[in-house]
Amino acid sequence: MKALSIIALVLLLCVAAYFYSGYKPVWQFDHLEQNARKAITASEVQVWATNLLAYYTNETSVKLSELGTNFPPQLRGLAPKLGPHVFIHVPDDTNWPPYIQLYWGSGFLGTHGIEVGPTNFVSGRGQRAWQSGVYFY
Repeated sequence: MKALSIIALVLLLCVAAYFYSGYKPVWQFDHLEQNARKAITASEVQVWATNLLAYYTNETSVKLSELGTNFPPQLRGLAPKLGPHVFIHVPDDTNWPPYIQLYWGSGFLGTHGIEVGPTNFVSGRGQRAWQSGVYFY
């Protein structure tokens, strides 16, 4: 009887660990905006993004490994199994400033992210403003 209880407990813990490891990225994804606001300020994200925009003048996707330490560490842990992915947008229209799109997601969950540009950048998606030039979507 005691061995059966121990086996049942071990199996229950294994099932719980399995569900926890599967649900954690979904929870992080669902709370991305809330956790980002706690981890970093919009100004810090904007300073980082505008410095990066000065370096990259062509539209491109950048891997985190390429950025190395030139990426806010507070953003790395928001949903690490789902991103972040960094895309630098440089519009052909000179009336639109360049901006950076940081996004997390998957084919199943979709994407959530942050669009960051200079203070005169206005997101074309009509998303939630964090401050001038920084938007959640």
